[in-house]
Parts: sequence; C-alpha cells; structure tokens
Amino acid sequence: MARYIIRRLLQFIPVTLIATFIVFALVFAIPGDPIRALAGDRPLAPHIVEAIRARYNLDDPLLVQYAKWLANVFQGDFGTTFQGRPVSDIIAQRFPVTLRLAIVAFIIQAVIGVLAGILAAVRQKGFVDSLVQVSTVVLVAIPTLAMAFIMQVVFGLQLGWFPIAGINQGWYSYLLPGAALASVSTAMVARLVRTSLIENLRADYVRTATAKGMKRSRVVGRHAMRNSLIPVVTFLGADLGSMLGGTIIIEGIFNMPGLGGEVFRAVRAQEGTVVVGIVTLFILFFVVINLIVDILYAYLDPRIRYE
Repeated sequence: MARYIIRRLLQFIPVTLIATFIVFALVFAIPGDPIRALAGDRPLAPHIVEAIRARYNLDDPLLVQYAKWLANVFQGDFGTTFQGRPVSDIIAQRFPVTLRLAIVAFIIQAVIGVLAGILAAVRQKGFVDSLVQVSTVVLVAIPTLAMAFIMQVVFGLQLGWFPIAGINQGWYSYLLPGAALASVSTAMVARLVRTSLIENLRADYVRTATAKGMKRSRVVGRHAMRNSLIPVVTFLGADLGSMLGGTIIIEGIFNMPGLGGEVFRAVRAQEGTVVVGIVTLFILFFVVINLIVDILYAYLDPRIRYE
C-alpha cells in the first residue's frame, strides 16, 4: 500500500503544475488592463503605472511570471492584491465559510443519496423505488442555480424554516445553501448506488450467501454494499472537488462571505493574483481529495493497488 500511495503522490505533481499553469495563463489572458480597472477614471502618473507593472511582473513573459509566482507559492506567498493585502489573508479569512458549505453539502449528498439508493435497490419496482427514480430525475433536470432560488423562496421566505442569506445562525445557516449545492449530486449518488447495488445483488456470490441461509440485511450490508460503494466513492471524491467551484454561485445567491464570492469579485476587478491564488487552493484541495479516494478505492478493491 505504501508504494501505491507514493506512486499516486508522484503522479499528482505534474497534474498540479499543469492545472495551475492553465489557470494562470487563462486568468492573465483576460482582455483589459488591470491597472486601468484599478484606477477607474482617475489618471495615473506614468511612474506609478511602471512601478505597479514591475511589482506584479506584468511586463515579463508568461512563463517567467508563472515561474516567479510558483517560487513564491512554495514559500507560502500567494501574492498581494492591488490594495496591498496578502492573498493568503483573504484565503485564511474566507476559506472556513466555503469549507463548511462544502462539508454540509457533502454530508447531505452522501447520507441521503446512499440511503435513497439502498432503499430503491432493496425495494426494486416498488413504491419507494419509483419515488426515488422520479424525484432524482426531477432533481437532475433542475439546474443548481434555479434550485437555489426555489429553496430560498419556498423554505426561506414562505415557510420561514431557514435563513435566506448570511451566516449569522452558525451551522444552521449552511443547511439551505448546502442542500441547494448538493441537489444534483444527491440524485446522481442515489441512482449510482441503486444501479450498482442491484447489479451486485444478482451476482453469484450473493446468491451463494443467500443460499447458505445468511440474513438479507447481512448479505446486503456486508457483501453487496462493499462492491457497490467502489463507483460511489469515486464519484463522491470527484464531486467534492467540483463542489468548491459550485460555491461561487451558491455563495453569491445566499450572500455568504466565502471564497466563491471573492473569486467573483476578483474576476470583475481583474485581480488576477487573487483568482489564481484561490483557484490554486481549490486545485490542491481537489488533488488531496482524489488521493484519499484512490486510497479508499485500493482498500475496497485490493486488485487496484497491484496494477
């Protein structure tokens, strides 16, 4: 297992470098002059413009800019905004909000999605199965943006069960935006668990266990579920990384002071350093989650670690 983990770690190095370079190139290829966006209608003296361009390496070739930025990142310096504020301070202040939102959404999709999938599989062609299939199709068909507005109006404004904006009520404030963020993924997890579990329940080893007189609950929980969880674990890991990207929309709708909202503001202000710093954090988070998923995958199916 140790060799497997080391091999996966080495594979993530080029992946991280390529991903961060693509983001860096795309952000700094955005048309427009960031210094003009910073100054607005105010005229700036030529020596001030020259000093700003030199400070942020704006006149260097793209590869040189990336190399200097990467060298600073290895020292823990994600750069500074045009106002002189360290990007690392912004990340430290706003990351807990985004992380809490992602955790709540992940728990919702993992718990509800897996339970719904199991119930649908063990009660195949029954009322519960039909209910799960219809509801998951509806959830998948509604975009996250529309679902957020629907939940905000129904559960926030009309029923008054949840706050519709801000984080003043602690973890409770994250339930509604977390449910909106996880809506599509929950449906996908439920359908994935249902399909995988039904397939495994028809396998020979399950029939053998049933023929030996083993209880139905033990056959499902101990034998069929372990193999059924392999594709689910892969999906949940990949989705947790992409979920951070979805927070940009959800945090905007629910007025949450997280990294997603900061990325949106930085793009409008052409603060490339802030965008690259936050997106790099998302990439690193995604890479770590995928490493954990690969380890779990190897644990669930030992054949993988020997390939």
